[in-house]
Amino acid sequence: MSSITIKSYEELSDLELLSLVDFSYSRIDTYQQCPAKYFYSYISKEPRLFNPPAALGNIVHSVLENVLENNKELRLDDLEEEYNKNIPIWDPNKDIPNDLISVGSNILREFYDEHFDKDFNIYDKELSFSFIIGSYNIIGYIDRVDIVGERVSITDYKTGKWEVALKDVPTNMQLGIYALAMHNIFPEKEIYAELHYLRSGKKKGHLFSLEDIEQVKVRLITSINKIINDTSFTPTANVRICSYCDHAKTGACPTGVFRNRNR
Repeated sequence: MSSITIKSYEELSDLELLSLVDFSYSRIDTYQQCPAKYFYSYISKEPRLFNPPAALGNIVHSVLENVLENNKELRLDDLEEEYNKNIPIWDPNKDIPNDLISVGSNILREFYDEHFDKDFNIYDKELSFSFIIGSYNIIGYIDRVDIVGERVSITDYKTGKWEVALKDVPTNMQLGIYALAMHNIFPEKEIYAELHYLRSGKKKGHLFSLEDIEQVKVRLITSINKIINDTSFTPTANVRICSYCDHAKTGACPTGVFRNRNR
């Protein structure tokens, strides 16, 4: 298998720089959920609604980013104090229901129970990355990167209920992009990436081989090319997605409005 080259800004000509298109995992994932949702989110840029579960995710992510440190004892009081401090920052109008606030508290208590006696080997938190593949600039953030010996370990925290099936983890696009980004920085180290589901406590990960990394490159370019070449942005056949889509609720997407009315 011939390798697809990952480039940096310095390697590109002025013309190549002008033609670069920014992409992220979230953009690709939005399209895979529903091409119409991608159109309303990124092309027509329709306004988004406040999403309490997403806000809770931001709160929990901020707590873990601010509290976890190497060579520092993990204390439940610190987690709870940081949680209470972040709630009004992300939810100033108190729109998150109390039962969801309780879910966040339980998540942090269970995280503490699992990690209070463990040492961290954190390389960075909310690590930003950018790499160029083809004519696309792939950007994003990784929740946590640990380095132990010759292994780079990537952790992405999830606060939602839905989980990726174990069989789909090796080909998960988000983990693949993160693994590719870290392989580009640490080409000599092995790369392990996992999804940490904080509600269930499950961790689903994969050790990416060099062949896996090359397959990620192919899937990434193929996925973005499909988006770039789409001219119709047809709504998904999965009616369930419409039930929680902002654009169906605001009326921007007539298909989503029609489906929700029928439901």
